[in-house]
Amino acid sequence: MPTKAVEAPEVHGGVVHSGLYAGEACVIEPSVAPLGGAGAAAKFVDNGGTVLQVTQVFLIYWGNAWTANPNPSAAQITAACQNMMVSSYMTGLAQYRGIGRGFVRGSAVITSSNPPNSFTDSQVSNFIDGQITAGTIPGPDVDNQTLYCVIMPQGVSSSNANFIGEHTYYTRAGQRIHFAWITNNGNLGSITTILSHEVVESATDPEGSAWLGVAGTCNQGGWCEIGDVCSSTGVLNGVTVQSFWSNQAAACAVPAWPNYAYPRIGVQWTGTVAANSSARWFTFNWNEWELVVWRMLPTVPRPGAAELTWDVAIERASGNYLTYWITVTNLTPVPVTFEGRYCVLGRI
Repeated sequence: MPTKAVEAPEVHGGVVHSGLYAGEACVIEPSVAPLGGAGAAAKFVDNGGTVLQVTQVFLIYWGNAWTANPNPSAAQITAACQNMMVSSYMTGLAQYRGIGRGFVRGSAVITSSNPPNSFTDSQVSNFIDGQITAGTIPGPDVDNQTLYCVIMPQGVSSSNANFIGEHTYYTRAGQRIHFAWITNNGNLGSITTILSHEVVESATDPEGSAWLGVAGTCNQGGWCEIGDVCSSTGVLNGVTVQSFWSNQAAACAVPAWPNYAYPRIGVQWTGTVAANSSARWFTFNWNEWELVVWRMLPTVPRPGAAELTWDVAIERASGNYLTYWITVTNLTPVPVTFEGRYCVLGRI
């Protein structure tokens, strides 16, 4: 079957951490190409290391305090994180190697132990590892996109009092396990601000080897990442989030949905299918957060004869971008020319 394209700071395990210190929209329209074929210097550059294309956040609430009706509760924090992950917040990461929105994989309240005050990163990683071994939380997903986020009870602080949140990794059976911890001052907006910071930095630089600031970008120790030069916040889906650096905008940003009118319709391509045969096209760079419907419309009427059928398959080419593979079958004994029409119905 022919295929044609229609483009539409301490060291842990030898790695320096990224942390959040106390006190401190990318849209590409679909394009077309044949098969096979902002002015200012960027503050952050790609060093080629691991990124999380679709971050799977697993929230872990550590300690008996989470069963004592705290405010905010574990359920409230989980709901806020879910709302954040389906919002426009992470769509701005598309400029960083196509990273897209993630989702909340799950959550667990663990009461078999309590976090020590002045906890260390090793204590957090040992806690996570023990829970994976015990089966109280799931192991990493098959593509290793999981980010374990440990939410501390109110009043529990890190051994480094300058940090209120941090992300890094440890190694388990030869696999790097990505995790973060978040402190809790009893204010939901503060917790989600810290959490949002760690999620976008974990997506773009989970191991200190991917998107990092050029010399002079940051004045702190440790990994210099896209949340470290921003302190403003915004509210998306009712959730307070921290801005992060956009190379495209050359500014800190809380990405908002593009001001698109829906539905958007158009002809993506015109094709011809030989008699009694099938052909396949693909069209790429469609945003994953938009719902697209396809229709293959013959350009010449043939009353009394069904001319075409088609099916649509989806490839998630990156975190943010989809490729649609469309197979068109000609039911007639003559060639049929058609228009490949799309309708973008809205955001999902």
